Amino acid sequence: MKQGIPSLIGQVDSVKGGVVTIRLRDDIPTFMMVDGRSYRVGQVGAFLRIPLGYTQLYAVCTLVGAAAAPKSDEPSILPGHRWLSATLFGEAIGGVFERGVSQYPTIEDEVHLVTLQDMHVIYGATKEERAITIGTIAAASGIPGSLDLGRLVSRHSAVVGSSGSGKSNLVAVLVEAIATQGFPSARVLIIDPHGEYASAVGQYGKVFRIKPDVNKGELPLHVPYWALPFDELQAIALGSMQPSSETAVRDEITARKKSAAKHLDSVPPEAVITADSPIPFSIKKLWFDLDDFERQTFGDNTRTTPCNKTQVGDPENLIPNQYPAPNPGNQAPYAHPRPRGIAKQLELMRSRIQDSRFAFLFRPGDELSPNLDGETTEDLHTLVQSWVGHDKPLTVLDVSGLPSEVLSTIVGTLVRIVYDLLYWALDLPTSGRNQPLLIVLEEAHIFLPQDGDSAAHRTISKIAKEGRKYGVGLCVVTQRPVEIESTVLSQCGTMIALRLTNSADRSKVEAAMPDDLGALSGMLPAMRTGEGIVLGEAMPIPSRIQFYKARKRPRGDDPEMPQAWRQPRPDVAHYESALNNWRHQADMTGEETNDA
Repeated sequence: MKQGIPSLIGQVDSVKGGVVTIRLRDDIPTFMMVDGRSYRVGQVGAFLRIPLGYTQLYAVCTLVGAAAAPKSDEPSILPGHRWLSATLFGEAIGGVFERGVSQYPTIEDEVHLVTLQDMHVIYGATKEERAITIGTIAAASGIPGSLDLGRLVSRHSAVVGSSGSGKSNLVAVLVEAIATQGFPSARVLIIDPHGEYASAVGQYGKVFRIKPDVNKGELPLHVPYWALPFDELQAIALGSMQPSSETAVRDEITARKKSAAKHLDSVPPEAVITADSPIPFSIKKLWFDLDDFERQTFGDNTRTTPCNKTQVGDPENLIPNQYPAPNPGNQAPYAHPRPRGIAKQLELMRSRIQDSRFAFLFRPGDELSPNLDGETTEDLHTLVQSWVGHDKPLTVLDVSGLPSEVLSTIVGTLVRIVYDLLYWALDLPTSGRNQPLLIVLEEAHIFLPQDGDSAAHRTISKIAKEGRKYGVGLCVVTQRPVEIESTVLSQCGTMIALRLTNSADRSKVEAAMPDDLGALSGMLPAMRTGEGIVLGEAMPIPSRIQFYKARKRPRGDDPEMPQAWRQPRPDVAHYESALNNWRHQADMTGEETNDA
């Protein structure tokens, strides 16, 4: 045994794939000094070095003690020995670090502590021009925690952690780093279901919400109904129907889109237009004509000529035509011989069009609301341009004001609009390949439940599987990874795991962890607030990082306690103001906002 090397702690006892069992030296203390710095031997998550000639293999400690001891029928080898288990993750040749290993250690190879010099070799692998700094390495003071931005975006990522572990702060730090560290053409789209990030993006982004505060520069969030696929539009506006009625309505919408397409600047071939095509048409005129068909009565026995109207309707104001009531006997006026039987569905449609909660959908601003002929002054490209084509790197789509029953459908639609437009940009400068887009999905368990089938689930799953090829990256943020679709988590090349106390959540994260480092999930319950483990593509090695504090706190951060309870009690008149805000669906801050 070599005694003159101060960093030597043991030798390789066995190798199984990327997992190495290490027998510690008999005389090694648990506390060592190397080059004037103190190190503790046997820390889970600590790094180890195994020299093989000119190559230095690096591993991370995952097990310590009896659990790491080799299984043997000869108990005589166990007493008097201490054991570590470590997982290989990279190698350095000539001082240049790379992930993965080209060769494996053998029995009796030396194992050393990783010193500060080694840490600089490892963390220097991320080139400065590709990196964003979001914190400091917990195991090495003075070394910044930097992520490879290219791999973070293109290979997707997941941020998981229990409530209060610091997820919102981390996301704020992440997008702030992108906005301030030299990426002027960055595009980051944050889907915000709780209205947390409007306060965090500040001057670096734009905020779109249902009821914007124009004094803060917020903009109205519109998702035009005519951009929805037929199935989603039917679910929101009409509800379930008999197959024959559904087919009739689908054909009616297809015909109207084909007719309205003639008003577009670039008219698509009629053969490619379907009820799912994002082409404007008047939903008021659709309702009016479908309703008129149901109401018609006939004065002759052949039932070919409708009776004269008793009241002429107005499609713009959703006032129906009125006809003489049908006679229940076999005499005029006769009822419609072939009604579609959708009177209740049409009542729902009329109600939804008039409902102020759905104004963002059925009254999407003057520019995107079609007239009765299906003409609009603007088109979808201006909508997407306003979201991701402006001069700031960050965009927050605050969907907290959406009705809960359509939240997944609308989020799926707006993400699909952006994704499809970037996909069909092909090689244009604004395509995803030439100007990549990062989509940050907060509270992802709402939109990606296991075995779900919503519009959001389908669209986001598609991006997780195919987005890398088209320059669209995904960052999934959740406090309940156990509820997330496993396929999406498995596509995330980078995992940022903050404190997780639930065993089921930890098991799900462990199964999704890259680099065969699932054993590190045992560290998650002991994480400090604002601290996490970063594994995968964006980090050269699995690292425990203490994240910075965001300059501007997201609204979802914890209240200032107990300082808030030290203040004088507020005026009770604010309770009345709160009630008025509730009734008027005002902004959560208590400030009146302008209607979208």
